[in-house]
Amino acid sequence: MSGDASVSLTDCKRRATGVTRRWVMGEKNWPAVPRRGHMACVRAFNLARALGWALLSLGTAPSCASHPNGTASGGTTNSSSAAGASGTKAEGSAGTSTTAGSGSGTSRSGSGGGGGTSGGGTSGGGTSGGGTSGGGTSGSGSGSGGGGGGGGNVAGTAHGGDAGNDGGRDYDSAVLADEPAGFWAVNRAPDKELDLTGHDHDGAYRGKGTPTPATLPNGDLALAFDGAEQYLAIPSSPSFSIPTTGDLTWEAWIRPDVLQFPNDDGTGSYVDWLGKCEEYGPTCEWEARLYNATNDQDRVNRFSAYAFNPGAGLGSGADWQPATGVIQAGDWYHVVGQYTTLHEPSDCADTDSAPGSIDIWLNGVKWDHGSHGQTGCMSQYDVVPEANDSAVNVATMAKDSFFKGAIGKLAVYGHALTQAQIDNHYTLMTGKQPSGSCGNTCRF
Repeated sequence: MSGDASVSLTDCKRRATGVTRRWVMGEKNWPAVPRRGHMACVRAFNLARALGWALLSLGTAPSCASHPNGTASGGTTNSSSAAGASGTKAEGSAGTSTTAGSGSGTSRSGSGGGGGTSGGGTSGGGTSGGGTSGGGTSGSGSGSGGGGGGGGNVAGTAHGGDAGNDGGRDYDSAVLADEPAGFWAVNRAPDKELDLTGHDHDGAYRGKGTPTPATLPNGDLALAFDGAEQYLAIPSSPSFSIPTTGDLTWEAWIRPDVLQFPNDDGTGSYVDWLGKCEEYGPTCEWEARLYNATNDQDRVNRFSAYAFNPGAGLGSGADWQPATGVIQAGDWYHVVGQYTTLHEPSDCADTDSAPGSIDIWLNGVKWDHGSHGQTGCMSQYDVVPEANDSAVNVATMAKDSFFKGAIGKLAVYGHALTQAQIDNHYTLMTGKQPSGSCGNTCRF
């Protein structure tokens, strides 16, 4: 793909508009593609070429706006975008890149104003991994000076400028491309919380008062719940039940504002911050749990994903047990829980009557089932999940414990996410690659 080294705003507008016209007229002699300059226009240019008919029907020409302190439309470090199907992630020797499903990718490199290279290099210095994937070249470049604007992903550090404003769109687009059954930003209180998939699984906020705004690592808004009675309720759907497809995954970003929760389960042990088990039996299905820093089970700030029989009782689960001091109040964590009844690790016992397994990730780091015996096997407590009509509650499960802190970007999938997809979501939100390990305990 050839083109100029730079392009003016006026020229870029002209070229992008010309792309649509030539598409409609069936011409094959495309205008040259600008490689650098105003990245918002470069991105619009490529989208115009790939989606000419759609742009024509909308009756709009691409907009070319200049963005100080980081390239707002530059997208994410180490990713290329394309019109068409969602991409899959490929590992590279110097980093990771996302290959396009179809169409031509857009280069994400370029200098952000106000110090550092944003969109390509990491903010605060250092070089991000590049490499060509799919139809486009993933961004690469060195941070310099006072640190860039996070490449449109993450808020600028104390040494850098403002973040670009495309980080949220990139994250949301990646989640939607992975085809969730439901996806909620969790930022519209007190109004109805819209299901961004368009599947109409809209939620409603409950409890006195309104959760307060909180800022995610990429600058998007989430909500902080009071830990007393505020929560979000999402009506039941078969799409949120494990047996519907045999696979179920949930993911969310959470920020515990305390490590000893004031309204825990009543034993001083934990809070259920997400779950489909509103009344316990006979409609219990699954939950997400976070343990207090001090509890009588010695599960210091453990993150768990549990599955239950309809009557509740003991659940089978997976545990991400942090080493002492790893979890800090006020920090954001990407939590992913995954259930399947279609397969299980080879060491799971008695799987004929209760097949399947549970897994959990924190910040892209997967727990280690091999260090925990039968934990992670559905058969540990003979759990055979059934679909029921419990709501999915956020910031609580059964309204007997409440999470004090912020939650955002909740998604539920009727299929398993790959490690590459989980890594990609974490990187798009933070601008970082997952790093850490798990054995008996886990650390970053």
